[in-house]
Amino acid sequence: MSKRTDFTGDRYGRLLVIKQAERENNRRTWLCKCDCGNEKTVKGVYLKTGEVRSCGCLKKTQEDENLRNQYNNKRVDGVVKPLFKGKEPRKDSSTGYRGVSKYYTRKSKELRYRAWITVKGKQYYKSGFKTAEEAYYNGRLSLEKEHLLN
Repeated sequence: MSKRTDFTGDRYGRLLVIKQAERENNRRTWLCKCDCGNEKTVKGVYLKTGEVRSCGCLKKTQEDENLRNQYNNKRVDGVVKPLFKGKEPRKDSSTGYRGVSKYYTRKSKELRYRAWITVKGKQYYKSGFKTAEEAYYNGRLSLEKEHLLN
């Protein structure tokens, strides 16, 4: 026969055990309060082994941190360089080039193309190109050279 263990008041990860809850599948369960404020019922064996450490909020926090770290390792002066290299245009692109968009001039309503790039949350433009190809090669690529360090 195993010893009865009282987890009340113990902390496991972000969970603080409040009281014993009803049995579930013949296992003792515990009502726990997470640091984020949520309450969760957890089997005692999962608390002991460390399999459950939060109400689920830790997973979201960890996913966000992993994504941030993934990009932080590739940043140069606050810019994620791989996002600018070798990217094909989106399937719904009306111009066929990444970072090039159409617009019509205000007065004469002529179709023109604009090259743009976003670096550190700020957008830079070069406008007035007659073709999308010209906007990409003379506009977008020159903007990348100006605003991205090689």
